[in-house]
Amino acid sequence: MALKNQASELSDATEKKSSPRKRRTQAERSSDTRKRVCQATLQALIEIGYERISTQEIATRAKVSRGALTHQFPTRNELIVAAFDYLMRSWENDWPFDDAQNRPSMKTDELIDVLWEKLFEPDKYMAALELMLAARLDDDLGRDLRNTMARWTTKRDNIIAEILGVSQDCERTRTFIQINLCMLRGLAVHKSFDDEPDVAKRMLNQWKEILRHLAESGKFPNDAS
Repeated sequence: MALKNQASELSDATEKKSSPRKRRTQAERSSDTRKRVCQATLQALIEIGYERISTQEIATRAKVSRGALTHQFPTRNELIVAAFDYLMRSWENDWPFDDAQNRPSMKTDELIDVLWEKLFEPDKYMAALELMLAARLDDDLGRDLRNTMARWTTKRDNIIAEILGVSQDCERTRTFIQINLCMLRGLAVHKSFDDEPDVAKRMLNQWKEILRHLAESGKFPNDAS
């Protein structure tokens, strides 16, 4: 029996040795490097902010060489835009903004919970905000970031209107959607520096109560379409 087990182990070892792990293609390695660099950039934005980011800082965080990073992203701005695009696409590919059919119908207060959980509560939103603020002071960076943002916001707002069952042809509807997004944006900023752990949730619940009263009164969004 012992000899049989030894023979089996030797056979397994020989098979593993003769079947080396498949090597990744250059395209796969490049894609992995870009992903790690983008993720490291977003995390650095959260932890140290836009002003303190350098290509060396990102290379260290992503565990890639400086040369590998600059091969993928020759300039700092290209790195920043790629990270921003990576974040926007992660939102676009996540429910309820993905391309799944038969989106659910929600009331505004229900949708607020989804938007908060998916977009504004996670720390990654602060990375996006860091870049939005930086874009004000850099024309080239600002142009590229706004182009990326325009693609995302158009899709986001259309899907929000679809879920609510309202039409964006109505200016009042568009304004109502933006009011809610602005409230969530401000709440995300407040949450980032408030030491009280439950304050954001309490304010969110109060806002949803206001929205329920608006819906019950028939003022919005029922008559917006």
